[in-house]
Amino acid sequence: MIRRGKLGRLDWKILLLALGLCSVGLLNVYSGTRAAGMAGVPLFAKQLIWICLGILAFFAFYLMSDGFIEEIVWPVFWGVLVILVVVLVIGKVRGGAQRWISIGAFNFQPSEFAKVAVVLALAKLFTDRYHYGGIGFKETLPAIVLTILPFLLVALQPDLGTAGVFMIILLGMIVVACVKGRVLLIMGAAGILAVPGLWFAMKDYQRQRVLTFLDPERDPLGAGYHVIQSKIAVGSGGILGKGYLQGTQGALRFLPEQHTDFAFAVFAEEWGFLGTAILLALFIALVYRGFFLASRSQHRFASFACGGLTIYFLAHIVINLAMVCGLFPVVGIPLPFVSYGGSSMVTNMMALGIMANLARSRFTFQAAGESSIRA
Repeated sequence: MIRRGKLGRLDWKILLLALGLCSVGLLNVYSGTRAAGMAGVPLFAKQLIWICLGILAFFAFYLMSDGFIEEIVWPVFWGVLVILVVVLVIGKVRGGAQRWISIGAFNFQPSEFAKVAVVLALAKLFTDRYHYGGIGFKETLPAIVLTILPFLLVALQPDLGTAGVFMIILLGMIVVACVKGRVLLIMGAAGILAVPGLWFAMKDYQRQRVLTFLDPERDPLGAGYHVIQSKIAVGSGGILGKGYLQGTQGALRFLPEQHTDFAFAVFAEEWGFLGTAILLALFIALVYRGFFLASRSQHRFASFACGGLTIYFLAHIVINLAMVCGLFPVVGIPLPFVSYGGSSMVTNMMALGIMANLARSRFTFQAAGESSIRA
């Protein structure tokens, strides 16, 4: 499966950007997990291990043969759905949610891998149904059904934040695949009509998060505590920040989940506006590079998959930053490469490895029923 010369075609820019973000995240995890007078070494060491495993995952997928990823899309997708069902049966419960599978001392969250599986499945589906002039509603309907399956399984865990990402990926892939405009209008109308039903389907704590987003001060010591403390941390950083390891919101445990969902608040407090501007520049460069690879690819599946995976990263970045700044309800969406977490780190590096693999190929577009021709 591995042939010489592949490393010479590796898109090093996207890997170096990811490693730069991982370095920022590693330092941030150490700062965010230390307590007053106590070093945050344990989670720092674990995150370093996750980064190393992520790099291995990157190269494992990058070094796969040309076309192999496209061939295994459907077995992987249906396999992930089976695992999501298993989670609901024997998954580990933590914080009132059943999202993890435990194997010894190792815990992983299948819903993270499911996001990438959905992107690849949608890319394959739209590739097979693509025709010039735009994809119609009839061709889009199977994609909607395909996305609803993991959406429902993850929502039952319950994890509406992650479930919502599946729908964002679907909408983004519809744009990438050039679906007709009227299909977008139909889906938009259906989404608006579904809002009342979604509200009643939410659990009490989920409704409370939405209400708290609209008015954080209505419950400052309860549901609004996370957002209030997060905005204090971000705002107190000022222009230059308080300095590395000098932040107080995270170190004194005023900021909940300071190393996972609210990692950006710890970073903003210590590095200030200038530091966050540099971090945002790295994220923008990563997203730009992803869309560049999508636009450059001459193979339709590769183009759709790279575009979809870039949307996957963009959704996580925008939602997490908006949540930390009080511009979006609190949901369990990590900041890629910066938040602590093994499943998300390995999944993110795996996604980049897939993008690098697909961007490496040099194929011409193929019409229905025709074989691909090497350029």
